Amino acid sequence: MLEAYAFLLSGVLDLYQCTLKPEQLEFAIALAESMLQKFYDAEGGGFWQSAADSKDLILRMKEDYDGAEPSGNSVAILSLLKLGSMAERKDFTQAAEKSLRLFSDRLQKVPQAVPYMLLGLDFSLEEPKRVVLAGDISKAEGKGLLQAAHAVYQPAKVVLGTTGPVEPFAKTLKAQEGKVTAYLCTGTACQPPAHEAARIKTFLK
Repeated sequence: MLEAYAFLLSGVLDLYQCTLKPEQLEFAIALAESMLQKFYDAEGGGFWQSAADSKDLILRMKEDYDGAEPSGNSVAILSLLKLGSMAERKDFTQAAEKSLRLFSDRLQKVPQAVPYMLLGLDFSLEEPKRVVLAGDISKAEGKGLLQAAHAVYQPAKVVLGTTGPVEPFAKTLKAQEGKVTAYLCTGTACQPPAHEAARIKTFLK
């Protein structure tokens, strides 16, 4: 079922952003690719609730209602937008944006029924804030900077390291002065390298 893939993908992305371990991001990419292959409607946009090879189904549905739990479509859309930004995978971003267009009428007329999908819409409207940490985050200073990156509520952000399948620009960033260094970027514009947790919090606010 779509929910199994989408919710696991969301969780793996959260885990990666809290650990910055490349293998977590690699798994997220593999999971997203499998989710697109099994459930994505490339022609119309959106994600079917069941895979194409499911047997004995009367019909296939695209669930969008965010009730006590968000829908698989809403979670898949936001997760793909985040992962597309982290890894610079345009195919992930395009699939998410096409899905938002499919549900655009729902988003406009009954937004209270799709609050989690609104998070995806908000994320898609502008470049997210990116906190890129270069250096060994297992050190106390690195943990402090990583905690600061998650201390501020900012839905339109991603946190990533400089190794593994991250966007090419992040791989060019290096630790400065022998310390774990934070690069605070929006789009292609970055502030001067930072070593202070307060700078990260101010940027995200």
